[in-house]
Amino acid sequence: MINFLSTSGFRRYQKKAILILDNNWTGAYTKPSPSLYPHQWNWDSGFIAIGYSSYNQKRAQQEIISLLNNQWDNGMLPQIVFNPKVLGHYFPEPDFWEVPDGRLTSGITMPPLVTIACLYIYKNAKDKKSCRDFLKHIYPKLLSTHRYLYRFRDPEKSGLVSIRHPWESGLDNSPAWDQPLKNIKINKEQLPPYKRKDLGHGVKAEYRPTDHDYDRYVFLVDLFKRLKYREEDIYQESPFMIKDILFNSILCRANQDLLEIARIANNDTSEVEEWSKQTSKAISQGLWCTECQRFESFDVPNRELLHAGTAANFMPLFGGAASEEQAGILYKTMDSVSFCALHQGNCFTIPNYDMMSEDFDPKNYWRGPVWININWMLSQGLQRYGYRVKADAMKKDILQLPIRFGFHEYFDSQTGQGYGSPNFSWTAALFIQLIHEYYEKDRHSLSWFRTTKTRKLKNMVLLNPVTDSLPHPSIDIASDLMKGIVELKKRYFNIDKGIIDYDAIKNSPEYKNYQSITARLHSFDLMDLSSLEQRLAFWINLYNVIVVHGIMETDIIASVREIDNFFSKISYQISGHVFSPDDIEHGILRCNARPPYKPFSVFKKDDPRLKFSLEKLIPQIHFALVCGSRSCAPIGFYEEESISGQLELATRNFINSSEVVIVEEEDKIFLSQIFNWYKKDFGTKREILQFIMKYLEQDKKAEYLKEHMDTIKVEYLFYDWNLNH
Repeated sequence: MINFLSTSGFRRYQKKAILILDNNWTGAYTKPSPSLYPHQWNWDSGFIAIGYSSYNQKRAQQEIISLLNNQWDNGMLPQIVFNPKVLGHYFPEPDFWEVPDGRLTSGITMPPLVTIACLYIYKNAKDKKSCRDFLKHIYPKLLSTHRYLYRFRDPEKSGLVSIRHPWESGLDNSPAWDQPLKNIKINKEQLPPYKRKDLGHGVKAEYRPTDHDYDRYVFLVDLFKRLKYREEDIYQESPFMIKDILFNSILCRANQDLLEIARIANNDTSEVEEWSKQTSKAISQGLWCTECQRFESFDVPNRELLHAGTAANFMPLFGGAASEEQAGILYKTMDSVSFCALHQGNCFTIPNYDMMSEDFDPKNYWRGPVWININWMLSQGLQRYGYRVKADAMKKDILQLPIRFGFHEYFDSQTGQGYGSPNFSWTAALFIQLIHEYYEKDRHSLSWFRTTKTRKLKNMVLLNPVTDSLPHPSIDIASDLMKGIVELKKRYFNIDKGIIDYDAIKNSPEYKNYQSITARLHSFDLMDLSSLEQRLAFWINLYNVIVVHGIMETDIIASVREIDNFFSKISYQISGHVFSPDDIEHGILRCNARPPYKPFSVFKKDDPRLKFSLEKLIPQIHFALVCGSRSCAPIGFYEEESISGQLELATRNFINSSEVVIVEEEDKIFLSQIFNWYKKDFGTKREILQFIMKYLEQDKKAEYLKEHMDTIKVEYLFYDWNLNH
């Protein structure tokens, strides 16, 4: 789920992100960071343009044009375009690359994010006409970029292009390159002299590539120079030539986007269609390791797959190249302790390297931290294959990390601490894009009062209509109802993807059986519920099943807010009385307390249902009631013998989830809207915080809350009303 801040909170951090891009803007392009990276980087500009596309179309287009203006004659789009005004602060610069014709660029390329960015610019553009003209203008250059890759980087016509330097992957010191770099035998005396400048900007040496790696980086650059950048010769002689899974997956997605751009710009699509089909098939069949059950890069000189558990292994999800079966296998790995499982609690998802590996390092560049750009692409991929819950959790971390620790280059996957360059452009840009994507494009709820298009039900929907003969009552009916829901869940719910096959449910024997159980409620005597434990368990379970039943019967697609006053418009009839979810929650479980933002209680003084109300309100019920939305509690079955312990556990799980976030850096605690709407049930601010303290895991954050209870500021999270399938 993703419901991290209040509207004002998001706006505040969005302004910070925009200010970072403004400060890094040079007038022609956006530098990745103020100090370490003063020039224009290829895929950085792609991510940056995606961020700009949601609020500044003109600058997004200029970012792309600046890069494309430095395209080589053979179509290669260089990794770096150097700014002559700021030379002398980075290594290697033009004097070391010595590229043909004295171009101020590097002599290698990067994944073709630029094509993907161009389609984002068009889709987010308010002025579609001028943006269509922009696409028509740049399409030949984009096409030339892809042609270069297929002509010179895939001479075998395999559909998979090769990288010839670790820097081309974007993942400079990935563990996947360890063995190929070790295979490069060099004579240090024959290396051209060089001086690293990446360690002179406050970045610790242990967080960066080693000198051993840099010697090999330099060796490869020197080789390209000696071969005069002749592509055919480099392909034959370079000891580092990799069919990189990340590069090819991004190319696969870029082909699909180039195809759409070609149609928008009224260009022939046959060539791009062939690339798209060939690369997608080649990834799925050629880079899948059956033994490892994941995608891996292929070492061309040594004719073998490179076995390394990195986040790049999952990138075919972004490219759409994985089969449904392969996607399911990848998801299981992504949602495991190796890459920070959902609700694991001691990490941020997804680390760039398998956390169970002996050499995993949460601080060292591409060997364990979290990178915003990688997570953004992977979350897009998961969403593409329907794994929305995990995708949402990743997006929450993408937002949470910069808010808590600053807009850094990358983040510690265990503590969240920011590392590398501060005020990093793609972190800011993707933060902006994600807010646009989630709260404008996807139209997620921003507040309790936000207006949405709703359906009005003329009459209350009775979900268990009276039949000719009333079935025999049962004291275990709440248990039977829950068992009926469980049977439906087993057959028709895909938990990983959050999908329910509603059509199949309605025609199923399991659903008919469930409906017959609900009919027994007519003859059930509520006075048989004698103890508090019996009443609590019965009414909580009944509330939960009626909500699920109501969602199915009213054909809700995305959110319970599709129906005006949903919680008061569906009902069960029990012992001659009609009960809606509102009646159960507010009238019975909350002791007939007034619902939030309503002037009156649900039961009037003469209402016969008042006799079923509890005498004492138990605030833990709020973490057991299922409202059918992502921000409320998950469904569970409550038993009278253990109801007290179950409510305690449900409360503990909720409070230690993403619905309670302590941000020590800003002396704030962000709470679920439940604590806001039901302040009366929890008490004063201090009483709410004391309630939370009782259930928080006793770690550094809990200690902070205890020490700052009187001064810490409280803000409330967005409540995500989308269905919690």
